[in-house]
Amino acid sequence: MNIVYPPSRYEGLEILSCSGGHHFREHLHDAYVLWLNSETGEKYTVSGGKRILDKGEVSLIEPEVPHANSSCHESASHLRSFYCTEAFFQKQYLHIYEKEYIAPLGNRVVENGSLWKKLTILHEYLLGEQDIFHSDELVLEAFSTLFAECGGRELKPVRDGCDWRIKAAVDFFHAHLEHQIQLEDLAEQFSCSSYHLIRLFRFQKGMTPHAYLTQLRLEKARQCIDADVPFSQIAPMVGLADQSHLTRQFKKRYGVTPGQYRRQRLLF
Repeated sequence: MNIVYPPSRYEGLEILSCSGGHHFREHLHDAYVLWLNSETGEKYTVSGGKRILDKGEVSLIEPEVPHANSSCHESASHLRSFYCTEAFFQKQYLHIYEKEYIAPLGNRVVENGSLWKKLTILHEYLLGEQDIFHSDELVLEAFSTLFAECGGRELKPVRDGCDWRIKAAVDFFHAHLEHQIQLEDLAEQFSCSSYHLIRLFRFQKGMTPHAYLTQLRLEKARQCIDADVPFSQIAPMVGLADQSHLTRQFKKRYGVTPGQYRRQRLLF
């Protein structure tokens, strides 16, 4: 398995290249995930549903939505992922339609061979040396096709039916990542039992509160690495016990150690 997280010249856009087979356990991202497998099918689960993403199909998953995925055939596999912030999407939409829209785009599978091909070409181009002019063209071509599939100029937001207690708990997690959070205290804060809070999280987020919090902490740790924060400072900043705990959890989540990740970002 070869995992690469190259640096990006586009604010709000990052990519992942993973070839030679992979299995990512349930996880989440703080940005939209736009992804495909250019060599084979991709088995994945999201929001409790299981399916296979075939060649020619592209999946879009909203921020902080738990999902898991693995290649159908390890010997011939190339997972290509784009991590796009809401600000990046809005900037591209403004370039294309000269108007703004309000997110979210929603979780969806786009069966469009043209989009699949454009994203594959863009991804491969971003992995190598880039002519900025051509790179900008490829970005606009790919994302204009995506927006057209999602509704184009008439793009409308998707309603979020999440329970207010889950929204409030997630906001609390983000504001207190560096602190040790007790399940009972959290449940009491939202006037429900610990058991009920776990059930709500499983139903609406697909994982327990602790698992969800761990994912948020690891995403924050990755951002700290990108900001060149010393490794010795990162674990306490995100509420993990120590550096060895950070290393173990980071490798499980991203497939590389924090040190390997930083070297890729600096030397790719």
